[in-house]
Amino acid sequence: MKLKLILLLLLAIPGLLIAQDISFTAQAPRQVYVGQQFQLTFTVNAEGNNFMAPQIVNFDILNGPMVSTGQNIMNINGKLEYSSSMSFTFILEAIKTGTFTIPQALISVKGKRYMSNTTTITVQNQNQRSQQQTPNSSQPQNRTQVPTRDDIGGDVFLKAVVDKNNPYQGELVTVTFKLYTPTNRLQIDAPEKIPSYTGFWAQDLLKDATQYPQYTETFNGKKYIVAELRKAALYPQKSGALIIDPLVQNVIYQVKVKSRSPLADDPFFGNDPFFKNLMDDSFFGSDYQNVKKTLRSTPITINVKPLPAANRPLDFSGAVGQFSMKANVDQTVVNTNDGITLRVSVSGTGNLNLIEKPAINFPPDFEVYEPKIIDNFNSKGGTSGIRTFEYLIIPRASGDFAIDPIQFSYFNPAQKEYTTLSSEKFKLKVKKGSGSAAESTAQGDVKYLGNDIRHLIAPPLNIHPTGNSIYGKSIYWILLIIPILGFLIFIILHQRNMRLKGDTKLMQRKKATRIAVKRLQKAKKFLDSDQHDAFHEEISFALWGYISQKFNIPMSLLSMETAREELESRNVDSDLTERFMTTLNDCNYARYAPAGKALNMQQLYNLAIKTITETEQVLK
Repeated sequence: MKLKLILLLLLAIPGLLIAQDISFTAQAPRQVYVGQQFQLTFTVNAEGNNFMAPQIVNFDILNGPMVSTGQNIMNINGKLEYSSSMSFTFILEAIKTGTFTIPQALISVKGKRYMSNTTTITVQNQNQRSQQQTPNSSQPQNRTQVPTRDDIGGDVFLKAVVDKNNPYQGELVTVTFKLYTPTNRLQIDAPEKIPSYTGFWAQDLLKDATQYPQYTETFNGKKYIVAELRKAALYPQKSGALIIDPLVQNVIYQVKVKSRSPLADDPFFGNDPFFKNLMDDSFFGSDYQNVKKTLRSTPITINVKPLPAANRPLDFSGAVGQFSMKANVDQTVVNTNDGITLRVSVSGTGNLNLIEKPAINFPPDFEVYEPKIIDNFNSKGGTSGIRTFEYLIIPRASGDFAIDPIQFSYFNPAQKEYTTLSSEKFKLKVKKGSGSAAESTAQGDVKYLGNDIRHLIAPPLNIHPTGNSIYGKSIYWILLIIPILGFLIFIILHQRNMRLKGDTKLMQRKKATRIAVKRLQKAKKFLDSDQHDAFHEEISFALWGYISQKFNIPMSLLSMETAREELESRNVDSDLTERFMTTLNDCNYARYAPAGKALNMQQLYNLAIKTITETEQVLK
């Protein structure tokens, strides 16, 4: 027994001297294969600062440096000795074969600079993957890290949750992608694949969030920390089985590792109970190791029910939800050429974003401008709130007029029936405006032509002899007939214009390009100011709005299939049709793709302009 104590003291004294030396080492696998991800770790056995990483080439840096610290407590001759360590970990990926050397790193400890060793890594082909990887020869032999049981990875998972699985077409469906984890030592990496929402009109509900919404939740009897990674409002555009694709997400979490005793495998000291208790692994401290895991949610099938055909109102345009409507005019007694403001407000919960202006029968003597749409939503994505259509009306003739009751029809999924709301009838009294010689122009401006009182002409007078009249000559009859022909042409054009104004569908088709151009001009402003989300939203509305107006299809009933059918039915070239569909797909993908994964904004803008221009030339 005395002999063992003497040997222990002899071993402890040089150990104390060694512990005082600063060690800064680099560790990585000797051999990896192309595509493999691995860790490069720099460890210093003291508290350091001003860490300077080497220049890493021939490998992709996926993450890092991730800093972790550890503390060791040693009992030497009854006296506790404290020491600390720091590690800097990179997650690398091998990208090509060969033998590569990672240079030295630098760190400062108590004002002194220390350099690590270099590390050589051999990268092999995939067909050599089965070859056993050997540990790095630069790993210190006096201490090794032994990973404990990974009790975290099995409890980290992704789950896609929807609020309803069997909605009606156009009914709001909310999907949330939740990350469940039992620990807060977790880092969320960039997603490998974002979900696509084929067959849905989608609105991102977290696009303006600065951090993930987090809370605790009990699942299968266990308490988890839950982070909402993605959340979207979906409106199914067709009936049948629609699939929400999975989200593929990378996360990095930390697993506890402990330093193993250098005497654990010694045949003499390792089996002795005295040395096993004194030199237990707990004296050599613990650390944390980063583990990367790829998570994948389960695809979700949504069975969409078609809207009932029975009792469907003629003015139904695809509104689905629970709504109320109000309509009012700001004045009922006006003069000619004075403006009247008519407001129609639809409020409630549902696909408010897709509700279109109501069909209103205005008196033919009223000039009506395109309504201004004012949205006041209570929630992101426009799932609840108020959408207001504000009309500017200018009466051009005096008299008593009436605007028939305004109707708005929607489908209520809770009651499974259609509901039609109606406003009151608006009676308007228009008085003749002041000024006897006032007339209205096409844009509602008034110009005064009254100048019947003229000044006397002062001499000298320019008097011509009589007898040189054009009466009865050809020029006389031509001048006489021209006003008559002009009046007849005016009557014909006026009647044609009134017929066109009465044909709302034709007017929509004529306005399709103009509205798309306005959307593209607005998108150009967002492009110049680098507003990513607003730009992609305007481009999307320009493309879908053009199809909606051109083919008289409500936005809420539009889908990729209906757009393709309409283009093909009008003999649009198959290449142009396919390019239009591709542009819609690219635009939809760019709204939700991570940065760098989709077309850049300028390319998408140019493609949208080219597609709409060429389509318009064919459909003229």
